[in-house]
Amino acid sequence: MKKKILSVLLSVGMVLSLAGCGGKATDTADDGKVLKVAMECGYAPYNWTQPDDANGAVPINDSSDYAYGYDVMIAKKIAESMGRELQIVKLDWDALIPAVQTGTVDCVIAGQSTTAERLEMVDFSKPYYYATVVGLVKADGAYADAAGLSDLKGATC
Repeated sequence: MKKKILSVLLSVGMVLSLAGCGGKATDTADDGKVLKVAMECGYAPYNWTQPDDANGAVPINDSSDYAYGYDVMIAKKIAESMGRELQIVKLDWDALIPAVQTGTVDCVIAGQSTTAERLEMVDFSKPYYYATVVGLVKADGAYADAAGLSDLKGATC
């Protein structure tokens, strides 16, 4: 099965990557004039759903809602550089990679880390963003001297 090009996979605390798929995009109805990008549209600040096009949000395919966030801004730049119109396709998490594999979308921009299993299904590009996970505690609290996860045993968020 041919792999596709361009799929950005973000992951909190992990390298945020563009997962790609090599091969020809499967835009049959639009003759390659549209870049179909899938995401969940539910993880601000990376991607979210909003009711209007404020701040440059993009319409979500088959919806009256719009998508925006870092992932959408990256998708807009990619589509622009390719001379294509951007189409955001909102999908559930488990449908993202299968949508790339079947050609339903050209790529995915979502918070997924690069794993050996995923590398067997899609390609990954270089990351466009690196994230770091941090924890905040009260300066005078029980965990003020915590230096690692093991020091937070018993803590709740």
